[in-house]
Amino acid sequence: MPPVEFTAFVSKDFDAYLENKWKSRVFNRERLEVREKLLALGRRIAPSVVAADGSPLEYEVSVEHPALWNHHEVQNQHLFFSRNKEARKEIDGIISKNRTMAALIDDPSPLRNHIFLSLMIDLGRIELALKVHSDAAVDRDNLQRKCQDFFQREKLLHLIQNLSEHHTVGIMGQSDYPARTLDDDTLQSLVNALPSADSWLSIGRSYSREDPAVLDLTFADVARDDLRQLLPLLHFISWGRDNDSLAMRATLKLKEVKQKSRGLAKNDRVRVVKGVFSGKTGKIQDVDAKGALKVLLGSMLVKLMGDDVVKM
Repeated sequence: MPPVEFTAFVSKDFDAYLENKWKSRVFNRERLEVREKLLALGRRIAPSVVAADGSPLEYEVSVEHPALWNHHEVQNQHLFFSRNKEARKEIDGIISKNRTMAALIDDPSPLRNHIFLSLMIDLGRIELALKVHSDAAVDRDNLQRKCQDFFQREKLLHLIQNLSEHHTVGIMGQSDYPARTLDDDTLQSLVNALPSADSWLSIGRSYSREDPAVLDLTFADVARDDLRQLLPLLHFISWGRDNDSLAMRATLKLKEVKQKSRGLAKNDRVRVVKGVFSGKTGKIQDVDAKGALKVLLGSMLVKLMGDDVVKM
């Protein structure tokens, strides 16, 4: 079955998020129809939005039914564009260690861990924005560290001020400032407030449900162009191996070595469980930069991998 093509939004799409429908599964079908439109929109926009390294951003749409992680009510739905799964995997493990189980259950989405672009639809509007949550520790800290440098902060301020007169920037639920008149002091206060905000730093704009642009088939192009305006900001903030203000590369390399060596270390006694030396025991003499083990078996030094042995 061919994928659904994007069709313009209509009044009933917004009405799917009337308050009396939030908690009811009776209206799942209405929200599912909106979800299909968002997926079609994602397919249209995806080729135009890429990460700083040129890799495609992956898109997904939030669920249409009441569930544990949306507090059993669907007030809105989102189309997200975020770094791909391989790129997420690099830093998810580090972030998850610092999140409580309650927080993971409350919002299991990986997008709370990562900066992303989004299109959100609710009862009254469509919002197109770049967002980064307080819990997105790697992107958040990368932003903070870069903003300690005056020239980097000036570059970020310039990017924000060059957005349209309709764009705003702020901490959701706490503050909101016109992007074009943002000053250095306000930018610093927003960046410094983010870690303890338990909310989102958001840069974007909204369209009312009555706006003719929203109700036209060409809104796919409007949404694409608005999100592309935000791409330089995503590239500036988003942590990457070529945008590393945290020296995270060393941390990730160490994590990779530990994974390959399965946490084994020098002087650990091990038994070989694979290969021609299976059954022999020895002592680890060294773990190299790629996670390979140098194991002394009797008088013979051999090179093994972490899954070739078990710790005694």
